[in-house]
Amino acid sequence: MNRIRVLIADDHDIVRFGIVTVLNASPLIEVVAEVTNGEEALEAYSTLRPDVCMLDISMPGITGIETAIKIRKLYPNAVILILTMHQNEEYLNQALKAGASGYILKQSSIKELVSAIQEVHQGGTVFSDPIAKLMADQYVRHAVSGHDDDGDDAIRLTRREKEITKLIVDGKTSQEIADVLFISPRTVEAHRANLMQKLGLKNTAALVRYAVANGLG
Repeated sequence: MNRIRVLIADDHDIVRFGIVTVLNASPLIEVVAEVTNGEEALEAYSTLRPDVCMLDISMPGITGIETAIKIRKLYPNAVILILTMHQNEEYLNQALKAGASGYILKQSSIKELVSAIQEVHQGGTVFSDPIAKLMADQYVRHAVSGHDDDGDDAIRLTRREKEITKLIVDGKTSQEIADVLFISPRTVEAHRANLMQKLGLKNTAALVRYAVANGLG
């Protein structure tokens, strides 16, 4: 099986060394480049086209989020994973709008980090537990305030579609969503496909970004 090729951008030498060492020890992952800033990340991505680009937010020059925007503009299918110390709603929302497929905190375990890379490489989205809680709290605030009924796009979703969207944002699998809502996994998949078609979205990451932008996640 081919290893997942990863590019890492982090300006802290000790942190970056630790991440690279841990990931290269996994039989599933190969770190193909390690850089210290956004400009180097752009150049390395263009040359190497890694499977996953892991970006810190706070870097000299352009930030990780600005780097994500530039990479995704040039390479729309690029898979971006944010690895940061910032447990912050504003940064989270910016990262999702920039096209990131995941937002992982640096205090995550080795197992969580490897699993996150696998998940986004397979087209999924992934968030550290504290970040998932931030998203859930954000959803509750919007729901209580009625924000999700203000926009025309959000009104297009049925109550069941909003429930399923929220659970997808929480990182639930189709089976877990089925268990929560007492419906079959096949019904969940049908709702998911309908959501994608209705909103003109191509994947789960795009659905998560839509949900955050419209107060649904």
